[in-house]
Amino acid sequence: MSLNNFKSTNQNLRPSQKDINNRYVEKKVKLKKLQQKLALLQEQIQAEGKHSVLIIFQAMDAAGKDSTIRNVFRQCDIAGVNSVSFKQPSKEESSHDFIWRCHNKTPKRGDITLFNRSYYEEVLVVKVHPQWLSSQHVKQPVKKEFWNNRYASINNFEQHLTNSGTKIIKFMLDVSQQEQHRRLIRRYTTESKQWKFSTGDIKESKFWSTYQSAFDDLLINTSTQYNPWHVIPADDKKLMRLLVSEIIIKELESLNPQFPQMDTFDEKDLLLIDELVSGKI
Repeated sequence: MSLNNFKSTNQNLRPSQKDINNRYVEKKVKLKKLQQKLALLQEQIQAEGKHSVLIIFQAMDAAGKDSTIRNVFRQCDIAGVNSVSFKQPSKEESSHDFIWRCHNKTPKRGDITLFNRSYYEEVLVVKVHPQWLSSQHVKQPVKKEFWNNRYASINNFEQHLTNSGTKIIKFMLDVSQQEQHRRLIRRYTTESKQWKFSTGDIKESKFWSTYQSAFDDLLINTSTQYNPWHVIPADDKKLMRLLVSEIIIKELESLNPQFPQMDTFDEKDLLLIDELVSGKI
């Protein structure tokens, strides 16, 4: 086959703009249906008050954690959904054990809490930059046993939450470095996104391979039978949101949440209800 024929053949295999637009619409319609389904499940969990749900999002910078949370839970009742974003620990937080600041934010029964980053930062970013552990009075150099102890502490903590009635769902949004760079450039050049831009994200991207190694160790050591990790490809944001929505819905359905039955009313209460329905009051 000649080079020109090869190019022509491959050109015909490429989706047309019409096909691309149709796929976009299909994903948008599907996501809206999933949003409605998730909203109903969240309402049932809130009304039943039996289960608590903790959903953890971990990823490299610009992977789309914020937009995923915003889009997936768009139709849920904000009274029953809490989103917590963890930044660099404060002096007070660093003076406690590394899980303390997150434990304080775990959901009560009937609530869904979203962790945008979490205690997993303590085996990710500080593993890439172990010198940052000095604020926790951890001696250098840090030995392998130290990280193994942290993995064990995390597994024990999550098992404790599970035993106490908390459903844990963990997502690692896996963005490629090439796509991350495109998104950082978009932040820098788009006025409405410039507030998100930070040169710190560029500096951290230079440690890409070290971060990937830390993520691998994390997944191997903390993906358990009851609290597994879901690794989601993040270069296609629309596909990522669909996958995250489908997994959350499946996990929540496994709880079989139900709306509580109406109370039994005595005769006086029934008279009041009759007055309301008949318009007498």
